[in-house]
Amino acid sequence: MITKERILQHEPLKIADRCDQCGAQAFVRVAFGPERDLLFCGHHYNRHEPVLMTQYSHVTVTDERHRINQKPSVSANAD
Repeated sequence: MITKERILQHEPLKIADRCDQCGAQAFVRVAFGPERDLLFCGHHYNRHEPVLMTQYSHVTVTDERHRINQKPSVSANAD
């Protein structure tokens, strides 16, 4: 039986948390246990989610993709 759990942690991911694949800001943490986790940007989590959810018996996903572009940078709004 595969158990999938999606939670928001008490402490959100920080801007310093980076995707393990590309180095972009991480918005998703996939924890395989208390000391094993992977960080993903939204793009790479979308790419790997099907495998992560079917190949592992228990993972905890902290999904903060709703925060993407929540606060645009100054340069993104420059004229």
